[in-house]
Amino acid sequence: MGWNEVDNKLKIRHDMSYVSCDEEYELQYTKDIIKEEFPHLSDTGIDRAIESCCRSVPAPRPRTDYVECLKSELGGT
Repeated sequence: MGWNEVDNKLKIRHDMSYVSCDEEYELQYTKDIIKEEFPHLSDTGIDRAIESCCRSVPAPRPRTDYVECLKSELGGT
């Protein structure tokens, strides 16, 4: 459970090593699995973290770097 599970679900769902911030469905799926793993996090906080990581992790965004950024942005919850 936790951030490893978030990473695993992204890897399985998208079967990719990279994350696209241009695909709304991919961003929504990311938000959904974070919320599932960490229900105490606010939607607004998750949205801000996703937006920040889309800006700070340059494309092509390695999934592992992106998840590490989200973890950092959300307080390593």
